[in-house]
Amino acid sequence: MLTLGRECRDPMEINVGRWLYAVTFSTDGEYILSGGWGGVRVWRVQDGKQVAAMEGDHALCLAVSKDGRWIAGGTDKGHVLVWDANTYEQVFALEDYGEVNGVDFSPNSSRLVSASDNHTAIWDIATSRRVQTLHLEDRVFAAKYSPQGDRIATGTRRSVRVYDSSDGRLLVDITVDVTPWRNTGLVWFNNHLLVISDHKVKQFEASTGSAVSEWPVPGGVDKFSCIAVPKHGGLIACSTKRAVTFWDMATHSQLGLIQHPQNIRSIAPPPGDPFIAIGGMDGKIIIQSLSRISVSTLSR
Repeated sequence: MLTLGRECRDPMEINVGRWLYAVTFSTDGEYILSGGWGGVRVWRVQDGKQVAAMEGDHALCLAVSKDGRWIAGGTDKGHVLVWDANTYEQVFALEDYGEVNGVDFSPNSSRLVSASDNHTAIWDIATSRRVQTLHLEDRVFAAKYSPQGDRIATGTRRSVRVYDSSDGRLLVDITVDVTPWRNTGLVWFNNHLLVISDHKVKQFEASTGSAVSEWPVPGGVDKFSCIAVPKHGGLIACSTKRAVTFWDMATHSQLGLIQHPQNIRSIAPPPGDPFIAIGGMDGKIIIQSLSRISVSTLSR
């Protein structure tokens, strides 16, 4: 569980250096990982101290396995890299094609999916081998396992497609433009998919592809916009340029806004407590309490 103690400020700030592309938490919430220029680094949330550095190409996306054993990163040179999350030693480096825009572990932590220029690849962690390739016509910006692990959703400029994760069968094809790059514009929520598209957050039923709901995004979206659903539920978080806006999923009312001093490149909720991490392009990560944000905003 993530706890910002008395010795820590709320918001907590960690400066990781220029050209930040991705942030994510360890499974216990005690560490935050940053991906960017020169590789992946690990920081202790409590005091902001760096505890590890994993060298590599520019890391554009990050994921931590659900069992906490593995860290994966995708790079601008077409590499899928996997490290041991306890020793920070590289386990293997896999060759993909073009920039790797997204990586995600299956819920049982046995497989990894990667999204790159024109396809989605599925890798077996135990053997470090590619077990399946889903060929697409467009550049793939996102690939995410469903919460149950039985499906994989991919996002391109033309569509969101849902595949059977065991045999690669196409199950659903949704005509929608996923605006952001690098795994930030597509999120599973139960049996639904949330997508950033056409200046809105759109919600689709994943089994049928039918539209369920949508939320307008103030100020519009761009290729770096991010979406997240905090683990305690009920909220949608969406970033645009230098702000993150929050909505109540049930009432569609806007609950709050967090400003960031830099252009936002990544947002991530921790695995437990109601906090969110916001990463700016020039390396400033802000960890902020969501309960405090919503209360202070609504009381103005």
